[in-house]
This record gives sequence, C-alpha cells and structure tokens, in this order.
Amino acid sequence: MKIPSRVHRDHDFGAMTSMIDVVLFLLMFFVVTAGSGNPTLLLPAPLAKSGSIESAEATAQAEPSSAVDIWLKLHLEAASRTTLVDMNGTTYSSLEEIKQQLAALAELDKANPIIFDTAPEVPLGDLVSLYDACQAAGFESISFAAKATAAP
Repeated sequence: MKIPSRVHRDHDFGAMTSMIDVVLFLLMFFVVTAGSGNPTLLLPAPLAKSGSIESAEATAQAEPSSAVDIWLKLHLEAASRTTLVDMNGTTYSSLEEIKQQLAALAELDKANPIIFDTAPEVPLGDLVSLYDACQAAGFESISFAAKATAAP
C-alpha cells in the first residue's frame, strides 16, 4: 500500500482572510470617525442672566393681509350640459367671460388665493382650462377644496 505524499484537509481557510480584512477595515473606520466629532458640551454659549433671549434689533411687524379668497365653484347644468362657474356669488356660464374676470382680478392683486371647488360631473378639460388661465394671469396661490373625511 502506498502512503499519500500530501495530506488533504477538509477545511479551506482561504475564504476567511477576506472576511477578516473587512472586519479590520470596519474596526479602523469606526475608530477613526469616532474621535473626529466636536464635543458640543465644551462650546461656549453665553446666555442672558434672566434666561430669556434678548435682541438688539426691533422685530418687524407683519402687515395685515388684504388678500381675498376667490372661490371658483364649478358645477354642470343638467339641461344644457354646460359648465357653470360661481365666483364668490356671481354665476358665469361662459368660460371666456370668467377668464377675463380672472385676468382683471390678477391685475389688481396677484396675492389673492384661488380655490377651486369642483363637482364630480364637471369635465376635466373645463377645470384644466380655468386652472391654466389662473396660472397665466399670475396668481400666486391656486388650490383645490376637498371634503373632510370622518376619522374611524
């Protein structure tokens, strides 16, 4: 019987060296980054003795806003299937007429917020047309009204 010249082992430790390298790199990373932070407890923070914040500058008072909410309530007339627009109590049947009114309002004050309240049966094209007219007029705030849902 011939004795084998090489001894075969079942364990291969070659794959362990890369894992040991990764663990050492992570250890070095955490050691280096842990010491680079600024200790915030040592920074000076002089406060007033009374404990309140004092300012040398006078605070600016906000001017009261003269903006008026412009509600555009869109609904569909059942008989003629045309879109009617109620703008703050005045009803318009022509989209071109309401676009002219919006342009005139934008010339007065573009800070007035526009709020769309649209019925579900109104064609989307009419809503988009009015929205585009509001953007073209330069209104700063255009939003949509939503119904609040009851919490369960």
